Amino acid sequence: MAYSNDSILVTPGVGAPVATQTVDNKEVQVFIPAGATGHLKRTTPSYIFASTLSTNVAAARTTHIDVFNDSSAIMKVYGIYIIPALVAVTGVGLTWEIIKTAAVGTGGVVLTGRPYDSQNAGIPAEITTRSKPTGGATTNFVLQYVNSSSEETSPYAMIASTLNHVATQGIDDLQPIVLRNGEGLKIDQTTNSAVGTTTFHIIFTLE
Repeated sequence: MAYSNDSILVTPGVGAPVATQTVDNKEVQVFIPAGATGHLKRTTPSYIFASTLSTNVAAARTTHIDVFNDSSAIMKVYGIYIIPALVAVTGVGLTWEIIKTAAVGTGGVVLTGRPYDSQNAGIPAEITTRSKPTGGATTNFVLQYVNSSSEETSPYAMIASTLNHVATQGIDDLQPIVLRNGEGLKIDQTTNSAVGTTTFHIIFTLE
């Protein structure tokens, strides 16, 4: 992990070298941004859970993906993507609920999370994710509502892989979705339709 590795003690007449760069004949201090966790910009270890299309066939009032944090790590969700298959169907508009949960899901198809960098620490075994859980995943409260479409020719389908449904992203001062010990997240289809298949991507960091 790339943390900031030093600090400067500012003492008159004493000190440490500071990196500078000449700009318009003046030496200016070099600035390397870091996040609140101390990681330099774009070095925070990141991970993804991704479901497969084969398991996420549309069905009314169905939980399509569930993630639950039963570890001591703090899970911060920065990206949620709901991506329909570009397969020819007579599609419909779909409504989804992104829900905070208070219990782990059971059954379904267990998913394996992957790091963006192979050098990242492993995901704790107590963080579990599954497609189409058959039990558990107890609703705490609905966090967001999202609209999509299973019609492959719709504008949504064409750009779905670029649409992040974590509403606070892109607003620098706001938090991601935070999952602490004993908290989870699930995505439910609420529309009464069995048309189309969808894949779900959940992108997160661990602290």
